[in-house]
Amino acid sequence: MLPFQRLFLELCSRRSGRWIVAWGAATVLVLGAAGCRRDAEPSPDVASTDAADTASAGDTVDAAEEAEEAGARNRYTLVAHADALALAVQGKQDILAGPTLLQAANLREKAWRRHGKRVDALEALELFTSTAALSWPGACHGALRAALLRAEFEGSPERAYGEVYVVARSEPTHGCRERAEAALAALASHRPKEDELRRILAAAQAETGPAGDGAAADGAGRAPSEHDSHVVVPEVLEQALNTPTTITRVEPYGAEETARVVVHLSHPTRFRVGVLEARGGQEPRLFVDVSQASYEGPQQFEVGGLVRRTRIGQREDGTRVVLDLARPVYHRVFYLPQPFRLVIDVSRDPPERLAARRAIQRIVLDPGHGGSDPGALGPNGLREKDVTLDVAHRAAPLLAREVGVSTLLTRDTDVFVPLDERAARANAFNADLFVSIHCNASEDADQRGVMTFVLDASKDRLAARIAARENASTEAAAAELANALSRVNDAERLQASEHFAMLLQRAAGASLGLKYDQVRDHGVRRAGFYVLAGARMPSVLFESSFISNHEEARRLNQGDYRQRLADSIVNAVRAYQEGR
Repeated sequence: MLPFQRLFLELCSRRSGRWIVAWGAATVLVLGAAGCRRDAEPSPDVASTDAADTASAGDTVDAAEEAEEAGARNRYTLVAHADALALAVQGKQDILAGPTLLQAANLREKAWRRHGKRVDALEALELFTSTAALSWPGACHGALRAALLRAEFEGSPERAYGEVYVVARSEPTHGCRERAEAALAALASHRPKEDELRRILAAAQAETGPAGDGAAADGAGRAPSEHDSHVVVPEVLEQALNTPTTITRVEPYGAEETARVVVHLSHPTRFRVGVLEARGGQEPRLFVDVSQASYEGPQQFEVGGLVRRTRIGQREDGTRVVLDLARPVYHRVFYLPQPFRLVIDVSRDPPERLAARRAIQRIVLDPGHGGSDPGALGPNGLREKDVTLDVAHRAAPLLAREVGVSTLLTRDTDVFVPLDERAARANAFNADLFVSIHCNASEDADQRGVMTFVLDASKDRLAARIAARENASTEAAAAELANALSRVNDAERLQASEHFAMLLQRAAGASLGLKYDQVRDHGVRRAGFYVLAGARMPSVLFESSFISNHEEARRLNQGDYRQRLADSIVNAVRAYQEGR
């Protein structure tokens, strides 16, 4: 039996329904063509990776072998991904990076099918997408694999058809069109209406452009150029193309090792990111061209540290924001939807890879709300901002004394700190963990319990409502942020965030449950929280209890309950540091 046939049988044995049969057939066609056309793929070894990495439905692996395999897979994938990324960012080794990334993607996809861990699917998607972005013969194969895997992962055959349709209509080379058309034939029963297909294709063409568009730009050490990357907001594309915008203000946050510049705009718009190298005695620069944008205000802001200054200048087609840098930097640019703003994050080095044993030296505690923002209010008049600050004040000295870590509070008094600035402070502190502390609230006064969030895409309506409240935006905006960042976020950091969130949930249940009854564990949730966006370290948002619930509001007003919440944070940090 051929490897892609075994994959098809495994898929059908694990999932049911007409959709998965169609997806399996499409995958068979894509993988089958990839294995037969040696001129389309890098080498027989790479093209046959699926044969070595796909187990048949009848395979059985005992626990010891499976653990050994998982460990080997993780070690290989981390090395392969790091090596491939290092090659890719040099800008001239795509033909070497592509096969390495593809093998790593195959391993991650296999791991997801065998173990069902969400992070493996996300990592496989990122790796397949990376292969599609490189200039090598297997780019089309990566694009098709990414489209089919993403659609299967999200349970959307219509999305699969749309993404493969875009590949088929984008004039691919090396036999890619034939493979894409064959996959479309297998998915024919899920073909969207013609109007929807035209919309998908038009959006993709406008989104892609000559330089390659996306929802965020990420770069480190690349050969600088005037047009480093071109970024667009897909969800608001039509509005962006036709609505002039105004830059209302620019907020820089500077430090020696990292910096953040937030550009506030009146409307969503396109933006282009570029890097200019140091030349002729001129310092390196990072720029963001904001399409159709006008600006009236100070033309220059002194920042200090890694970013010497920020300059703003008008161009024929918009406004350019320039960061004069002290040295070449790692950069990442993304947007926050409501109100629309661009976030430009730079750092001296890329985020470090996470070690198996977490060496925690610095933690940032973020007491939610503050100053003019009271947060949620309890039926007894209790204010969320007061509870969160008190819990942080109780946890900080314990972390220093009992765990031996340095702790920074994003606010130490009753002052207002913008959401954009909180993660920037954590980045500047070079923190190893970021914990944002909040009290939950609901229109349903009977809701009670503890939950912890990480930043990631989700279809959880309750999580979206909570994120919208904490963001002071809408559910749609929270979902848009999470979906955009989930495509470019570091899967390893997300996995670490989820692990710490699980430890925090467990610690809170143990600490509170010793004295208080009916402490409901809502588990770890995912949503688009602005405060977590751009954090370079594992980060969570801790919804300690429902301040809208009469009983929990009464408890939150007690010193003993707050102390137990603080103990929960301390115990979770200790467990995380010990590798539990």
